[in-house]
Amino acid sequence: MFPVSRPLSQCIVLITLSLLAACGGSSSSSSSSNTNSSNPPSSNSGQAETQTHYNQTLVGFDDETVAFTVYVPENPQGKSVPLILHSHGFGLSRAKNFDNPDPIESFLTNDVSGDVARRAWLEKGFYVISFDQRGFGETTGSITVMDPDIDCRNVSQIIDWAEENLVNLSFENDDPLIGSVGLSYGGGFQTVCSSVDKRFDAIVPLATWSNLPYSLYANNTPKNIWLDILSVASMGKLEPYLTQAIIGATTTGEIDPDTVARLAGHSPLSFCEGERSDGRTLSNADALFIQGSNDVLFNINEAVENYECWKGQGNEAHLFIQKDGHILPALQTAGRQILFGTEGTLYCDDQSYATDDLALNFLADKLQGTSSATIPNVCFSLSEEQTGVIASDVKRGGSLNSVVETQIIPGGLSNIVDLLTSLPLQTVLATLSSLPVEASSTLIAVLTAAADPTSLVDYLDDIVNLLPSELLSQLVAKGVFIPLQTMNNDGVLAGIPLAMLNISGGNGDGNLLYIGLGKLPANGGDFALINDQVLPIRGSGLLAQEMIGVSEPIAAGDTIGLMVYGFHPYFTHVASIVQPPIPAAISGTVDLPFIAKTGD
Repeated sequence: MFPVSRPLSQCIVLITLSLLAACGGSSSSSSSSNTNSSNPPSSNSGQAETQTHYNQTLVGFDDETVAFTVYVPENPQGKSVPLILHSHGFGLSRAKNFDNPDPIESFLTNDVSGDVARRAWLEKGFYVISFDQRGFGETTGSITVMDPDIDCRNVSQIIDWAEENLVNLSFENDDPLIGSVGLSYGGGFQTVCSSVDKRFDAIVPLATWSNLPYSLYANNTPKNIWLDILSVASMGKLEPYLTQAIIGATTTGEIDPDTVARLAGHSPLSFCEGERSDGRTLSNADALFIQGSNDVLFNINEAVENYECWKGQGNEAHLFIQKDGHILPALQTAGRQILFGTEGTLYCDDQSYATDDLALNFLADKLQGTSSATIPNVCFSLSEEQTGVIASDVKRGGSLNSVVETQIIPGGLSNIVDLLTSLPLQTVLATLSSLPVEASSTLIAVLTAAADPTSLVDYLDDIVNLLPSELLSQLVAKGVFIPLQTMNNDGVLAGIPLAMLNISGGNGDGNLLYIGLGKLPANGGDFALINDQVLPIRGSGLLAQEMIGVSEPIAAGDTIGLMVYGFHPYFTHVASIVQPPIPAAISGTVDLPFIAKTGD
């Protein structure tokens, strides 16, 4: 384990731990339809089969146990059918009983990927194998976070087993017909392992990554809140170098460059770029990517990168952006699952798709040669409006706007400065009257120094000692809203904004700020961060940056602005909080990917 640095992180991680501890108990439960795992069905093609499922293990290449559950369809004619591989999110375990799950198993599989796998077995008559990934459930070994030479070798062994033991498995020439589905970590096995083992024909990764260093350490800034959660979910089974990386991220805010390089090699982007030392190339499988605009672990940009990589390889690829994804308890509104999920309905212009139907039909089309209705290349689904935007590709910028030079105070103490300088006079007087004399004098000095924020450095220790530690650690940055453009038309922000920002002053090359887009509604109210997304930016001078992708309905009269934070709770390592509160100036341009509504 590791020291969690802030009480807010502790609160969220403890919530997560209580959920995952309950889930972890399911790994030893048994299916109601077990057969003897040492006697799988004999391999005689054309053999009639009765619907059943059973648990199976094999000995991995490194003598670790690989555990999975095999779902055999009702197949009285013994016709050839494809196989769907399904797996779970990080910290969870496989689906051991689609037919009659107990409450814990229902929780484990209560996402779109579980629905698709179950329906592939029961409705489409496909074989399905749901497996425990390395270090989870009943599969042993340390957790490597999708090492191509370890995790994917285990997946290949499962496919080898299926070829030898599933009596009616479909083949095209000498290759089995294989599709896959899974969410989050269950998406990662598909993108990485289908690049290692080319026997995959179609994949449906939901809410997954393209490049782990970007996911967890964008611009050399650790996303501690999720690193903490992932560490707890690993139950102490991470490879030692990964545990050390999380400890370093929490304390110093840095991750060893060798670890960053290794994690890059556990990412589909490394196969896409074609520069791997092992010579491996990107998957040949057709792909349907579904990602959440409010997913703060694996954001829109990662799905766009995957989509563009697959298209560039010549594969068929589709990208659907919806709202749900990896959700942080206490900091975001929970979706269908507490920590991750996918919306049940997707809206694309005037069309709507049940998400499980979309995924299941895609797999059936690719594996059986059937042809359902044509689906969009790219769709931004807006569930609350029950509409969406279809595009042939993903826009980057399109509407250039100037950023008026604005002062930002970096570090966690920026929140305290904002708090103290914005208090109503009556509140200030009431607070002063209740404080000891020394605390009152400090507060007065801070308030009177507000006109010259650089002098606040002199009161750094006094401020920290004056305010309760709970307040210091749990303050959530309000952020500064810098107006960019008041929109003349209804439409959608859909795509990736581009920023060209000049940062001066502050802590020079040590500046650490966080940027996103905000919306000030035309009908009144306060500005709000769009899609809950912020990106860390570092240093000074002119910085060119792809911002985090957005999918947000816009009404005529809404004002879109650049949101800038001196601190943000997604990134809670010590160095990010205690930067000296010396104002930095930010200016430049932001290019917005706005698609105007064309009319009814």
